[in-house]
Amino acid sequence: MRIVFLSVDDEFAGGMQRHVYERHPEWVVASVVSTRDIYKRNKFSAVFFILMKSGFYYFLQMVRIKIWRKLFSREKMDTPVSLAKAHPTELFRCADINTNRSIEKIKTWRPDLIISTNFSHFLGKRVRAIAKYGTWNLHKSYLPYYRGMAPNFFALLESAPFVGATLHVVNDAFDAGPILIQVKLTVESKDTVYTLNQKSSEHGGAMLAEFLEEVDLQAIKATPQPAGPWKTDTYPNRKEIALFRRKGLLFDGLTSNQE
Repeated sequence: MRIVFLSVDDEFAGGMQRHVYERHPEWVVASVVSTRDIYKRNKFSAVFFILMKSGFYYFLQMVRIKIWRKLFSREKMDTPVSLAKAHPTELFRCADINTNRSIEKIKTWRPDLIISTNFSHFLGKRVRAIAKYGTWNLHKSYLPYYRGMAPNFFALLESAPFVGATLHVVNDAFDAGPILIQVKLTVESKDTVYTLNQKSSEHGGAMLAEFLEEVDLQAIKATPQPAGPWKTDTYPNRKEIALFRRKGLLFDGLTSNQE
């Protein structure tokens, strides 16, 4: 099996990939890491977008979760870059997965599967057509619930009783492709956005590794998602952030809602 991973370089993508690296490192032929936290936006544009749409409080919490923990946490933190370097696996950084340069590079690896794990780019048809057996995405929710961005934020905001992780085939719509396998996780009273992201990534990563060990790639069976008015979330707006805080909900356990 020849797998190309796509991701941003954070601990949640690392949690999704780690189990495959630990059990079958020979399967991972390359790791593509995005240099754009938001598709087609440079760092300045991405920061400006988040500040305008979601506000400073949300931006601060994202910095704490994605950067502060990475720099100062005493816990071992696997990221796609650290995993690729440890094994070693060819590492390719790109700003847009859909450019000719990116597509030609992926073709050189002759992948059986392309698997997106917390990736920040839209995957166009040319990318999805490269891998012999398809392009999959591991999403941090129990689809069709909470498609799109920040699924565990919205799950907490709406008092969802469960979250999860879903491995699905990638199609033209975000997180709407047929489901291969999924796991459901109970939301506990002490959970934060961070703990739910961590749990859904880790359980999703273990599920992915087990599924790859058992699947017959020549006889893949995926189940279409149920029809219905399922919404696709984007970054939360200021009103949603304010409601989240009024409910006493937390992004992580490091801070209070009074900042």
